[in-house]
Formats: sequence, structure tokens, C-alpha cells
Amino acid sequence: MVFKLVISIILISAFVFLQSCKKGEQICNGNKEIKSTNHLVDISVLKTVPQMLDTLAKYKELQVDKIVNDEYMTSVCCNYFSNGLIVFNASYTLTKSKKFNFFICEDYRPKVTIPTNLAKNIDYRKALEIAKNEINFSGSCLSYQLGYYYSDTSEILTPASFKLVWSVKEIDGGAYVFLDAGIGKVYSKFDGRYN
Repeated sequence: MVFKLVISIILISAFVFLQSCKKGEQICNGNKEIKSTNHLVDISVLKTVPQMLDTLAKYKELQVDKIVNDEYMTSVCCNYFSNGLIVFNASYTLTKSKKFNFFICEDYRPKVTIPTNLAKNIDYRKALEIAKNEINFSGSCLSYQLGYYYSDTSEILTPASFKLVWSVKEIDGGAYVFLDAGIGKVYSKFDGRYN
């Protein structure tokens, strides 16, 4: 009887000790696919700048990612979508100066049509596997998103280059991997640490 009690206490103590070792570790209940083209922030603050609302109504491929509204300016920063997929390195920003009442537009959208026949031979499960082999995400929950990456080479008179890529990112962290959705080649990665 005493022996069973001692064994039970040892097992319970070992369990409590092991659980306390994991206290700082994030437990992930599943990875998250990002597909939505809906705005990422509330755009109601833009009602005071109808030109910005008009722009968003005209260009449905823009997704508001961030709004700055302070005493000096109102600025809307947008992601750009083509064929229902995000173009990771494209953006559109419209800023209105409150003091001088003028607009500044920064338009980094592709100037040519993105081809729709790019190969996707790597599914999201394989993309997650490749990304985890590249970076130790240490059990973090990950998001994954299929999209385009383009290289605008128009200034050197060569055609723009488009790739269909997977973005795998740490949720609530800075680590990421961009890899080719056709062949699995890693184009860019960052482990989230600044040395």
C-alpha cells in the first residue's frame, strides 16, 4: 500500500515537473490558411476622406492592411491581389496631408498582367514541411498563404518575372519562409532573430 502511494507521488511529481518545463513553450492546435481578401482593419475612419473610399471601391483588388490617422495625415496602406491571390511584394498606399490638403500615391502594383498558368506542384502540407526543414519554428503555430511574387525589371528593359509561391509564417512572430509552389525552391527566409 505504502509502495503504491510512493509510486503515485513520484509519478505525479514527475508529471508536474515535466509540465512546468513546457510552461514557456507555445502549444499549437493547428496551422492556419490565409485566403481572405477582406480588409484587415476597420476602414470606417476613412469616411472623412471620401477619395480614399472611392479608390477602394474602384480597385476591388486592394486589401487595406494598415491605416494611419493622426494630426498630420490620413494614410491607407494596401495589399494587392491578382486572380484572387496576394502579390506579396506589391502594395498601394494613398496618403492625404491634413495640413496642406494634398494627396501622395505610392503605387507598387505590377504593370503587366500576371499569368494564370503558373504551376502549383507543391501543396500546403509539403510547403509546411519544407519550411520547417529550413527554420526551426519550435512548435509555433504557422500561417500559410499561396500567392505571387514578382520581380519588376521594367527599368532594365527585361520582362517582369512572376512566381507562384507559398508564404509560411510564424503566427505572432517574425519567422517566415517563401518557397516556389512549383518546385519547392526556397527564395527567402528569416528565422525571426536579429543578431
